[in-house]
Amino acid sequence: MRINPEISGVSVVLLGNFNPAIFTPAWFALHDLLPRQATENAELQVAHPQLTRLSMEWLHLHVVTDRFEASTQREPYVRVPDLLVRMFSEHLYHTPLKAFGINRDVHFRVADQAERARIGGLLAPAEPWGPWRDELGLSDDYGGMISLTMAQTRPQDRPVGGQVNVTVEPSSRIDGGRSAIYVRVNDHYAIDRDGIEAREELMGLLKDGFEKSIQRSDSIIDYIMSL
Repeated sequence: MRINPEISGVSVVLLGNFNPAIFTPAWFALHDLLPRQATENAELQVAHPQLTRLSMEWLHLHVVTDRFEASTQREPYVRVPDLLVRMFSEHLYHTPLKAFGINRDVHFRVADQAERARIGGLLAPAEPWGPWRDELGLSDDYGGMISLTMAQTRPQDRPVGGQVNVTVEPSSRIDGGRSAIYVRVNDHYAIDRDGIEAREELMGLLKDGFEKSIQRSDSIIDYIMSL
């Protein structure tokens, strides 16, 4: 990337029906899904029928009854889809799934607050707002764009219902957003049916499409950085 991000990560979110309470370090060890050292040193924050939060070395899990999120800030990112495909193809093959998203998140610093505001002005010009643009405080308080999301509907590489959503906004995790930018690319895949066949198709799409998704996301982020 053009700018080395201060915070960079990937998450995969599955939508379906889950039993959060089963996702404990012991469960991962039992099925030999992660090294025993990782499961023995895991931090289990909560394990409940409605919610599980678990951290193990490079992996963070947040699971509720209709949403399973696995995230990491450590490369290689492909470990996330590799793990999920194994879990839901070999051990949880009766779990209904209906959609998933591959999310790429980056926070990077720019020169100063004025530079961040200038990039915001390129993405969301003030001119179309008429006379109100003169009241936005663009030259002193750096008003203007707070959050912008662009959506691509019907991408060619997936079933109908998929979408690519890109959000750009000041970073809330670096310098209070004054001189840093956050970019999130959400690559969404959906199936218009449920059941075992949908799960199999979604896992195939995740396995085959992950690297391409990350490459596309990084190219979008790289262009925002080029501004």
